[in-house]
Order: sequence, then C-alpha cells, then structure tokens
Amino acid sequence: MRRFALYSDIHGNSAALDAVLADIAAAGITERYCLGDLVGYGPDPSGVIERVRATGDPVIRGNYDDGVGHRKGQCGCYYGTPEAKLDGEASYAFTDAALGEGDHDYLTTLLDEYRFEAEGVRVLLCHGSPRRINEYLLLDRPDHFLSKLADEAGADLICFGHVHIPYHRGVTRPGGIAHFVSDGSVGKPKDGDPRACWAEIAIGTADEVDAVAPNDVAAECAGGAWVGVRFHRVAYDIATVQGAMQLAGLPERLWRALGDA
Repeated sequence: MRRFALYSDIHGNSAALDAVLADIAAAGITERYCLGDLVGYGPDPSGVIERVRATGDPVIRGNYDDGVGHRKGQCGCYYGTPEAKLDGEASYAFTDAALGEGDHDYLTTLLDEYRFEAEGVRVLLCHGSPRRINEYLLLDRPDHFLSKLADEAGADLICFGHVHIPYHRGVTRPGGIAHFVSDGSVGKPKDGDPRACWAEIAIGTADEVDAVAPNDVAAECAGGAWVGVRFHRVAYDIATVQGAMQLAGLPERLWRALGDA
C-alpha cells in the first residue's frame, strides 16, 4: 500500500503549519507533498517558506506564490466583493514587503505539477486544477466535466488545493473511477471548522485502504487498486496568530476570518 500526506494553502500561518507537520509525523507518514499557496493573508510568510523548504517536500506553486514570486502586483485571486478586493490588495502589499529577495526567487522555482504512479494509479498533484493554477474545482462541478478533465490530464487521482474546503469525490468513467481530492487548508479553512486541515491518501487493496480510511468513500480505481482519503483536523493557537496579524496591520476581516480557537 502507498500512503502519503497532502497539505496546502498555508497562507503565511506558521503556527498552523507547525501543528500540521507534527500531526503528520505522529501519524507515521513520511511521504508528504505541499500543494501550494505558502504565502498571502497570514503574518509570517517568510517563516512558512523557511519551514517548508526545510522539509524537503515537493512543493507545487500556488496562485499566490506565483503572483508574489514573479512580482505581478496581484495574486490571481477571486474577490466576490469590493471589500474583499481591498483586503486582498492589503494582504498582497504586506506579503510582498515581508519577503526577502531569496524568498521571492524561491517561489518562482516551485513546480507547476507533480506526477507519479502508485499501485497502477496515475496520480497528479496540482494547485488549482490540471488546466489552470487558479481554477476552483468546487463540489458543484458535474460528473461529465470531471471525467473529461481526468481523461485530458491522463490521471486517475487528481489532488489539489485552492478551494480551502476538504472533499473526496469519485466519478465513474470507462476504465475505473476517477478520484478528485481537495485537501482543505492548513492556514485559512473555509468550511466552518477553524482547525488546520491535511489529507491522508491510501492506495492499495480494499482491505488495506479500509484499515486507513474506513469511513471514506473508497472506490476502485484503474488497475484494480482502491483509493481512500482521510481528512485530519488539527487545533493550534489561533488567537496568537490573530494577534500577530493585527500587529502587522492586516485588515480586521482577514484575522477574524480565521475564526475562534
């Protein structure tokens, strides 16, 4: 059986990242992948970069990493209101100023995607979608769209961040189930649970996968392997992070969005 961890959308929240990395280690998982958006919104973008670099984990470039790293002046984010746009602009300005030249350069070196095969399952890791770095693969996407996307990407299991809401979805298609996994968010969840989130993936026989993720919708994939996913939620000191955001002059709506511990 292949077992690995995914984490993403840390967004400058080093306290949440430390909690997640410790929880992954406690789970006995040594194979980890970061699906991007190290920076933005949070008070410690440089600290997050330092910690992620130290892990040696493969890291996908998120849209915020891309915008800041290449000094584009914007992060390619979607803002639903004028107030959210103003908050986003303040976040970008703070993050850009808080990073040194080496941090900017590092963000430009991150991977567009990462591929490997496990137990006959073709795995694709990306930030937004296989098509675009900032495309949201929300839960309302129809099955036929996802099936076509998996075929075009040449993948059986597509894992991504950007949505900030964890979910695992299987789509029936010729040749086996296509799996889509959104790994949630380490530093800025959007599903009403303020705790940091990471995803555990298991690929193997039905019995092996069931032992790791017995409550998940594990389903057969290409080659007869099964895919199971378990989402882990980790508490951390949210109040301290909110205080650091206030001291940094970040907008109130951003630190209140982290919720209550």
